[in-house]
Amino acid sequence: LIATLFAAKCHARRQRQQPILLLVTLLGAAASCNATTARWALRPALLISCAAVSSSLSVPSVTNEPATTRCNAPMSPMDFFEEQLDLCKQMIDCNGASHALVRDNDLGIIASAETRARFKEHPRCTARFGEVLMHARDNCASTQDEEYQKAIYNAQSIVNYVDACRNNYNSINGNGAYPIREGLIGDIAAALTTQSLQNFRVRQIQDGFQDAVASRKKLDFTLEQADLEILGRLYYSAIRSNAQYLDEVGLTPDHGSFTALLALCRAASAESASSNLPHNSIPMLSNDGAKLDAALTNHFNGITASGCRFLFSPQHGIAKHKSGGGIRRSSRLIIAFSSLGNGLVRHEFGGSLAKINNQLYASDDTISVFDVLFVADPSQSWYQKDSRGTFVGFEEYEQRIRVASRPYDEVSIVGDSMGGSAALLFSHLATESVVAFSPQVDLEGDGHVSRHDMTPFIRDRYRKRLLCSVKEALAQVKIFVHRGVEEADVGHTDRLLSRLSMNALDDSDPSTRRIKVVEHKECHHHQIAVHLKDQGQLTNVLTSNLIHGY
Repeated sequence: LIATLFAAKCHARRQRQQPILLLVTLLGAAASCNATTARWALRPALLISCAAVSSSLSVPSVTNEPATTRCNAPMSPMDFFEEQLDLCKQMIDCNGASHALVRDNDLGIIASAETRARFKEHPRCTARFGEVLMHARDNCASTQDEEYQKAIYNAQSIVNYVDACRNNYNSINGNGAYPIREGLIGDIAAALTTQSLQNFRVRQIQDGFQDAVASRKKLDFTLEQADLEILGRLYYSAIRSNAQYLDEVGLTPDHGSFTALLALCRAASAESASSNLPHNSIPMLSNDGAKLDAALTNHFNGITASGCRFLFSPQHGIAKHKSGGGIRRSSRLIIAFSSLGNGLVRHEFGGSLAKINNQLYASDDTISVFDVLFVADPSQSWYQKDSRGTFVGFEEYEQRIRVASRPYDEVSIVGDSMGGSAALLFSHLATESVVAFSPQVDLEGDGHVSRHDMTPFIRDRYRKRLLCSVKEALAQVKIFVHRGVEEADVGHTDRLLSRLSMNALDDSDPSTRRIKVVEHKECHHHQIAVHLKDQGQLTNVLTSNLIHGY
């Protein structure tokens, strides 16, 4: 039975690739080896160009097969750290020989490199440092490949570094065995939050969209190529700012090694938190670990607004000279939640909402002109993580949205994909209508979720909160759910409808039906909002659902 389950799991994993993984593979080639020093040097131009080239390649979309994201945190953080360290040792012992065997943490059995899935977890939030290096090695065609030898070199460096830190810790404290230098995690977090790096980040985001005319008042969604180019620059700047810490551990200055360094810190942070909580509860990180998580979140996104989460736009899209030289607060607020985007989270729906506002203003319907609160989750956690790097995001977002919406008579909500999920999750805060495009109702088994720290407990809590919010919202607002015919999206909306009362689904009188599912049969993929935008229909859909409520 175990063998059958494992074979099915491996088959499902082999069918999956995320755009970010393509970026990881390409950026791995952005470092060159110096044979005389056995060290590697970062090549920034190639790092950025690899990100640009990756956008032109064909990337398989998420399939409808059951997802294989590893979401179960280990029972013991210390055992987990040692397991990852053992993988590094296996790589060293098997250097030049056939690829090592590694335990699959979900089933607790051994899998060969050929049957293992490619490393799938969110590369900036994983704690699996051994698997990061092992997957980098296994992607090489030959043991003579530069990337192969680099992976072995980095594995040896981590083993040596951990041994040295533990020996030093024991000599000072006489007990315990902290695996990394105390203060390393905090130092990396501090390096990612310097003012110079923040200024560089803002320039890259702004400059990257001058040619694309990507103003939030002109576009709803950004192009993948532009996002990947900026993401490459953000990685380059993060690696440069942490060069001394990569060198401290003995790692090469490239994308894969930086990911391994972050994973090493996260694993050590979880071990130092040393919680006895069950494996399916909320993951615990030390204070420095949470700061590092927050620093990474604030660096790797496409938002220049302070805090990278909220942006308020009064009378969105209407020029000052049209409104009498000043911007007044409207009586209506629209809250626009963001999706994952192309791996770089941004505020969305700005273009269509600006167009609608200008149409209302031109028709002298100034009463209906609205303000917009753009809301994003740069941690890509379905709004479960807060700005401090802990899993109390729902409470933080809810509180801030309540405060922001308090002055308004009418509040409507819109979002796509992860943002559509948020539209439902916070639907109880709306007073008029909610529009959700391709939302995920149940995160367990959904291929879009790539954070391994999203444990079953967190996913189950998310699902219960979403259903509770929707049931509360249906007492006073109308909810519109738009989907294509992709099986996964259909499954999510079907699960949502199955949990609701018959009163909300009553078809006898369309005017009294509180929730309406609109299926666009011509759309065979997940990105229904982008599809409607390309077809020139998004503005009309938003006007009907958000403004007029039908």
